[in-house]
Amino acid sequence: MGGAAVEPTGKGGKKSLDANINLVPYIDMLMTIMTFLMMTAVWTQIAMLEVQNASGGAEAQPEEPDPNKPKPILVLAGKEQVIVQEEGAEQRPFPSTADGFDFNAINLELKRLKDARKDRNELKIQAEDGVKYEYLTKIIDLSTGNDMKQITLTPMGQ
Repeated sequence: MGGAAVEPTGKGGKKSLDANINLVPYIDMLMTIMTFLMMTAVWTQIAMLEVQNASGGAEAQPEEPDPNKPKPILVLAGKEQVIVQEEGAEQRPFPSTADGFDFNAINLELKRLKDARKDRNELKIQAEDGVKYEYLTKIIDLSTGNDMKQITLTPMGQ
């Protein structure tokens, strides 16, 4: 085991300083930590969501509109209501209730707009200051559930 050799002191022989160390608790703790880290590593991959900043830190490049490209879905999240619409089309408001918002109806509207154009992947969420974080995450969850991959989240008024 671990220890150190001791020089004889003149009287008698060497005294052993070796001590028995029980390694079983150390190994148990190490295995527990390794198991925890392996499990949480999987959760970080599941919980990862790619959200793009509207400006991306770079200047916006002017691009020519493609008439065949589907228009993105806009979700305007406010304290009083959530508005869902196809860009440039009629707005569909969902007013706030005592329990928050009717997320089932919002999900049906997102699904309807997605089903109208299966190749539509882009969703733009604009949120007012003060909108609850749980409402925004619920909208993002609904959009990923409807196979929207390009999600942009910006504050209202930008």
